[in-house]
Amino acid sequence: MKKFLAMLMLAALLTTALAGFQIALAEGGTIVYSIQGDPEEMDPGLNSYARSSLVLQNLFKGLYKFASDGKSYVPALAESCGVSEDGLTYTFHLREGLLWSDGSPLNAHDFEYSWKRVLNPEVASRAASDLWILKNGQAYNQGAAAQEDVGVKATDDLTLVCELETLAPWFLSMTATTSYMPVKKDVVEGTEAWTKSPDTYVSNGPFMLKEYSSLSHLLLVPNPNYYLADEIQIDGVKIVIIPDKATELTAYNNGEINVSDELSPDALKQYAGSDEFFTSGKIGIQYCDFNCSLPEFSDKRVRQAFAMAIDRQAVLTVLGLVEKPVFGFVPYSQPSLTVEGASYRDVAGDMFKEDPAAAKALLAEAGYPNGENFPVVEIVTKNDNEQKLMAQVIGEMWKANLGVEYSITTYESAVYWDELESGHFSVDRNGYTCDYVDPSANLKIWVTGSNASENQWDDPVYDGMFAEAGKITDPAEREAKLIEIEKYLVDQMPGMPMYSYEDPYLVKPNIKGIVKNPIGHIYFEYAHFE
Repeated sequence: MKKFLAMLMLAALLTTALAGFQIALAEGGTIVYSIQGDPEEMDPGLNSYARSSLVLQNLFKGLYKFASDGKSYVPALAESCGVSEDGLTYTFHLREGLLWSDGSPLNAHDFEYSWKRVLNPEVASRAASDLWILKNGQAYNQGAAAQEDVGVKATDDLTLVCELETLAPWFLSMTATTSYMPVKKDVVEGTEAWTKSPDTYVSNGPFMLKEYSSLSHLLLVPNPNYYLADEIQIDGVKIVIIPDKATELTAYNNGEINVSDELSPDALKQYAGSDEFFTSGKIGIQYCDFNCSLPEFSDKRVRQAFAMAIDRQAVLTVLGLVEKPVFGFVPYSQPSLTVEGASYRDVAGDMFKEDPAAAKALLAEAGYPNGENFPVVEIVTKNDNEQKLMAQVIGEMWKANLGVEYSITTYESAVYWDELESGHFSVDRNGYTCDYVDPSANLKIWVTGSNASENQWDDPVYDGMFAEAGKITDPAEREAKLIEIEKYLVDQMPGMPMYSYEDPYLVKPNIKGIVKNPIGHIYFEYAHFE
């Protein structure tokens, strides 16, 4: 096993750059940044993808936004917000004179339309569950209530009233996420291809789309109609597509890009400790879904055995990552609700252990001694070198520790998610970064009907426990309830937690004001050149 891991590590480190890949560096005050592929979704109301969010967060703006510290939330398109005594009604007062990038007026009715559009079952947005917190949001999304019953109403052009289903202390932070950002009704309903061309693309954020060439680049330029347009200090952001981390490092070293956050092991070695290297903890984890609809994975003992048979630190070492192994479903970056300066993870502690011997015994107890008669485990992953390598490493660990055989199936990103939703896998590689800072954000994705997990696991007990937590206002009681919920989730193990995200990135010394929020999105709104 050690020899195998060493060989894999060597192979990973020897990955060569894509031959002949070149980038023309934009001149002047334009920041050049790279992502690994085309944004999966350019419509914020349909978006649930991390890569797309990196782009959309700079093109659109919601009622609230992240401040320049990257941690706190401040009013954006909302000038102020009042909250009812019972904590269930939020009244937003929008700024006067708000405009879309095409110069037309933007008002509270745009928000009402956009939020109800996300929840509309005919739209089938992957982000719909983010808005279930609205009164009757889930019921409407699932066909059990009418659109007019949803708890969002523009009472005039500048006033938006939101009624919540349950208490949500994090609700203001949710309004900074892409699913809560507005889209322009006549643009969206005017053509299905409105997101495909800068000529038809209308946004409302600090930047607007100037160029979009698939598999090449996007050019974002300052939006003159943004409410803080005078404060934007750069000429634009050129986002180039570099699918390979080794190539991205070469581009950064050559000065072809000046902001990089897809770092290879070589990049970490070269820049760690330098004034160009930064890290930011993300409120998310990497995990693997088990397809709980399959007979072999319908038994929680099997799922527990597979989770216990993995050496997570060895996986991270092979991949050359700076992440931290995690033994629960909430990452280290989520703060405690009760202990100042501590993480929720510190308070809750580890909830399971790696133990190959115990895992093997548990699998035998489930009827598969030494992996006998266990179906071949199909590990499904994106067509990405790092993801394929991780699939191979964990597959070999399962083979060595449990005696099971495995296969690896790869798909391009857009197809990958369709295959998972169709249940065409045994185990997948998945990950989730929360939309708001609260431990409940990591636990909600396992609620029945959530679009964030593809494990085919439905558990009314878990759903009920999570609903109960939403009624608790006392922080200590609430944290205790969330710990109870997580313990139950770990016992059921519908997915296999792997590691807690740490987010390293590089910025050239002449660029200041790059902000990365806990979700992992880079904001260029505050950036400037020295």
